[in-house]
Amino acid sequence: MKFFSRSSLFASLGILLTGLTVSFSSYATVSIIKGKTIIPHGNATSDSDITIKNDKLAFSLAMGSAPPWGVARGCIVDIANVEADGVLSLDRVAFADFIPNDWSSWPNTYQTLDVIKDSSDEAIVNITRDFGQVEISTTYSLVSGSDIIYVQTTMTNQGDAIPDMRSGFTLWPDGGYKFAVPEHKSIDTKGQAENFITDRFVGYGADWAVALHAPYMTETANQSRDLYTQHNLQKGQTVTFTGDYQVLASGNLAPVVRAEIERKNVKAGTLKGEVQTQSGSTLTQPAIIVTKDDVPYMWGLGQNGQYQFDLPVGQYQVYATGKGYSASKIHDIEITEKKTQTLSFSDLLAPGEVDIQVIDANTKAPLDGKIKIEKGNQPLIEFLGARTFFTELDNKGQATFPLAPGDYQLNISAGSGFNAKPVLIDTTVKANKTTDIASAITISTYPTQHGWYAGDLHHHANVLEGSTSPEYLVRSQLAAGLNVLFVSDHDSTKNNAEIQMLADKQGVPFVPSIEVSPSWGHFNAFPIDSGAQLSVDPGVDDIHTLIKDMRRMGATIIASNHPYIPYGYLSSLDKNTAPGGFNPSIDVFELNAVVDNQPTIEKAHQLWSKGLPYYYTAGSDTHDVWNQTSGLNRMFVYTGSKPSAKAFAQAMKNGRSYVSFGPIIYPQNIMFGDTVKLAQAQPQSFTVDLVAVNGLKSVQLIGAATKTKGEVKNQNASIDISGGVNSKVLRQQALSGDSASITFNLPKVSGWAALVVEDMQGHKAYSNPIWLKEVEKSQF
Repeated sequence: MKFFSRSSLFASLGILLTGLTVSFSSYATVSIIKGKTIIPHGNATSDSDITIKNDKLAFSLAMGSAPPWGVARGCIVDIANVEADGVLSLDRVAFADFIPNDWSSWPNTYQTLDVIKDSSDEAIVNITRDFGQVEISTTYSLVSGSDIIYVQTTMTNQGDAIPDMRSGFTLWPDGGYKFAVPEHKSIDTKGQAENFITDRFVGYGADWAVALHAPYMTETANQSRDLYTQHNLQKGQTVTFTGDYQVLASGNLAPVVRAEIERKNVKAGTLKGEVQTQSGSTLTQPAIIVTKDDVPYMWGLGQNGQYQFDLPVGQYQVYATGKGYSASKIHDIEITEKKTQTLSFSDLLAPGEVDIQVIDANTKAPLDGKIKIEKGNQPLIEFLGARTFFTELDNKGQATFPLAPGDYQLNISAGSGFNAKPVLIDTTVKANKTTDIASAITISTYPTQHGWYAGDLHHHANVLEGSTSPEYLVRSQLAAGLNVLFVSDHDSTKNNAEIQMLADKQGVPFVPSIEVSPSWGHFNAFPIDSGAQLSVDPGVDDIHTLIKDMRRMGATIIASNHPYIPYGYLSSLDKNTAPGGFNPSIDVFELNAVVDNQPTIEKAHQLWSKGLPYYYTAGSDTHDVWNQTSGLNRMFVYTGSKPSAKAFAQAMKNGRSYVSFGPIIYPQNIMFGDTVKLAQAQPQSFTVDLVAVNGLKSVQLIGAATKTKGEVKNQNASIDISGGVNSKVLRQQALSGDSASITFNLPKVSGWAALVVEDMQGHKAYSNPIWLKEVEKSQF
């Protein structure tokens, strides 16, 4: 089976020459350099790594260094473009490689490097690795003067047939922005191969872009960072994939489209013109946005008011804009073969400015806030203007930022969906003018006044694919109404000290963490001691070694993150692909904001029914605070007063906490995690106060017993206590309004009980259990 081939690129590779020829000549156009990467801030730091460079780009292959996320060695971990002065840029990628089956754990025992060609005109190297019984051979080629890394991977199955694989190349940018594969948004056919307008993904910034061209692709994953096709791999079968990584020194996508035209050998024409404002001013760097069937297709950047680029033959919609500028009128155009047509724009407006003050309507005190553009100009090219803004740290409640002129509806929030509803404000921004806005947020509840502190316990800053600086992590988490700051970067603690400093300045507790990230499960460990660093290799070491190192770093809590996604720990245990098997010293299992949590909930109920106190944790897994939501779900922990990091974690370990996607719970007489002793003749009640800014819908008391005593009935449901592990609804009650006080009678059997609260938008809160212990007179 062969998906695609490049006609002549690899036809003349000849016999593989094992070993490495090193070129240090600064005069050679293409060179292969052994050892620590020459790319600034690169991750290839081993003496056995290699870097391949020409006059356009450089990329490094990790042969000795540990790649991120426990991936097998032998992949690209660094890419840089060559800037105008000939100096290499910073590292632009976290990881680029061939993924053999949708981020599954990678059983790997060897990696070999063969240098096929090392000349001033071209460098070709081959990396061979194993994926279980599959041999994966990837060849990289870089030609003098080219901005493209040509790549080809073959999979040869030497074992049993493997059905229903999803394989392909990946590109995970190191920060920056993402331009997904253009796709028609049909409800019925979204994600199907025929719906994709083209076959490339681009990571970009103002002064760089890296594109993955993937002609084999039929589907995308992870915001198009993974470009896959579905396939089977029969015993003895070989499958071939080809692709390109194109590296540019600008966020201009015109060269990406030009390469696409050449790669596909399609007919093309040229579009050019001028861009000015209504007052006749010339834009220093105009941006021309091209859509196809109203789907964003590409953009080209110009200089000094002029632009010119090629497009495949066809019909498009085109408009002009610039950094902070309004968008022009949209024009319909048709590109014809080998023809140049002129389209100029003269209706843009210069930027305006918005000045916003956010306060608590009850106390008039300034609030940390978040501002989103609900309606109005939202730039497609993200370095031209943001869609989301946050108030400042040094000037609480204040936000000042540029906006393109036009009419807007701004969503202004503080603790949105939990402590308060957002406020929607309609406003008009005018060119070269400042628009002043005052926003008062009505706070419905203050959890810290009741001793509850909320944290988003799975949140990234700017390590690897994270794109959030420590400052903006703090801004975003405070604007979300979180009372405890938290960071968990992949296999790194490099941001912990800076966030601790910012937290101290704001007077807010900080829980430093790390997400230890092998390919078969991710684990948050917290709190981490100041200065602690991971000393194991997640790509090689087993679960017992990893946990020992996390405890060495000071962790009170070790959390299994998103345990049932394909590379989650519990999924890997089910597939017997977690090195070391099961380690019972894990403390908590995560309810993640962006995955299906039902399997985790069911597993927690099973464990509780066996009397095992494996409690919940919660986190949003946010990497980009401008396009994702900090605190989308969160962990509420009862500490009574402002906690230290250790006290916060210990309270979680004791089960004194709950997960919420919206509703807030205040237990009145029994705390989650507590053990309640029960007697048949003495009813025991459980009272809670509930708050939901979106309105309460229902509350359920759920639970299960841990020994056989028959069946306990109530007015709404029953609990099966025949020794099974499935939870039942013990009591349930419909609710209305924003707040309620509810009292439930607890069942008089040994077992556990917990709450599920739902608001009118379907958002739920899930408590950790109360442990029930039946005490009989005969026991005394």
